[in-house]
Amino acid sequence: MNTVIKIGDEEVIDLCTRQEDDFFDRKSARIKPNQIQDVAVAFANAEGGIVVVGIEDAKSLKSQNPIDQWQGQESIEKYNPIIDSLSSLNPSIDYEHKFLYREGGYKRDYVLRLVIRKSLKVHETAKGDVLLRKGAQSLTLRGVKVQELMRAKGVSSEEDSSLPEVRAESIIDGEHLNSFLATLPITDKDPLNFAIQESLLPETMHPTVALVLLFAQNPSSVMPRQCAVKIVRYDSSEEEIDRDALTDDRHTIEGPLHLQIAKAFEKLKEVISRCQCWTMDGLSSPTYPSEALYELLVNSVLHRDYGVSDNVLISVYRNRIEFRSPGRLPGYVTVENIRDARFSRNPKLVRMLAKFPDAPNKDLGEGINTVYERMRQAGFIDPILKEDGVNLYVMLKRVPKGDPINVISRFVDQHGHITNRQALDLLALEHPEQATNLFGKMREQKLLVREDDKQTGVRIRWVKAT
Repeated sequence: MNTVIKIGDEEVIDLCTRQEDDFFDRKSARIKPNQIQDVAVAFANAEGGIVVVGIEDAKSLKSQNPIDQWQGQESIEKYNPIIDSLSSLNPSIDYEHKFLYREGGYKRDYVLRLVIRKSLKVHETAKGDVLLRKGAQSLTLRGVKVQELMRAKGVSSEEDSSLPEVRAESIIDGEHLNSFLATLPITDKDPLNFAIQESLLPETMHPTVALVLLFAQNPSSVMPRQCAVKIVRYDSSEEEIDRDALTDDRHTIEGPLHLQIAKAFEKLKEVISRCQCWTMDGLSSPTYPSEALYELLVNSVLHRDYGVSDNVLISVYRNRIEFRSPGRLPGYVTVENIRDARFSRNPKLVRMLAKFPDAPNKDLGEGINTVYERMRQAGFIDPILKEDGVNLYVMLKRVPKGDPINVISRFVDQHGHITNRQALDLLALEHPEQATNLFGKMREQKLLVREDDKQTGVRIRWVKAT
């Protein structure tokens, strides 16, 4: 395979201006050979990434033209010390190198592009430092953090499994992969070359699960396991699911992942809009922070275990929304450390989706933190997470953070009275007894009285005590 590649100005500008992140870094040609080990080890210990050597920082130049940052070596042999430095690592990292030169440049200076692949081992530099890529940084790990990384490296991903029964041609020649490539600032837009270079299509020419999920016309029709998103609605607040409360508002969303996520989000909003419950403003559709819903949907699809034959399930209740993602949390991630831990079960899916113009995972690693923040800003309690060894469940409940007695008092002030059903919805309670107990407590405090002692059961209305 050719290791010297000519590229056009569009790709040159992209490499010079692209934001450094979890998967990309650039270095000056003046970097010392041993320093390149830091970023290479960090990528290998994380999800893999690309390093280009021979591009100057824009801040160090007077020119406003990004092409002027392209300042590589006059010959490819000049990069031998860097390649030797990477080759000396033990255990060795899996990487490939290419030499890029600019088409039409007044001189041929070469930039070294290193593609570092995610490793199942824990790597360290010649100095013994263990680093991990996070955002645009290569962070040094010590002590317990190294042990956590070692445990995480024992996890394999279903996304790399081959599917011999699927014809590669149907995907390589398909509209989804080709329309995606048309949006990328790369010179070689050949779909076969791209699939091979991105390790989506192995030498056997049997598509991987990742290639099918990303670019097949309908992955659900060819995947050996279920991979859709299902949305259902219950006219209930009960914790125990009552089949009689299941409505006809049931939907199955299929398609390549980027479209599946977009369609599922729109359908979820439609389903929520058809749910009617009592809020402080009266009987209306419940409101949840849109960003929280979207981030949970994206995480449920991206980080699920595709080795488990089940669909992502989103259940909409009167008082909550529950996301069920197939598979337990990957590696060392737990429900306790999920806000701080970073581990991707499906790094290829994550990396490829991040390349879409409307990438659903543009804020890599911040999704679950965004959910917490948006729920707090909306005045609700934090998300509730649980794991049963088979699935991960995340629940958004419209439980207000304030004192429930104050919430009921404000509702009565605004609407004149309150019923058991209204209190159930307003406080996101699960059982009528919880509302009855609250009303009894407020009656003892002389805050509420029954509107009419003759009223019984669901007809009871409580009004402000005078």
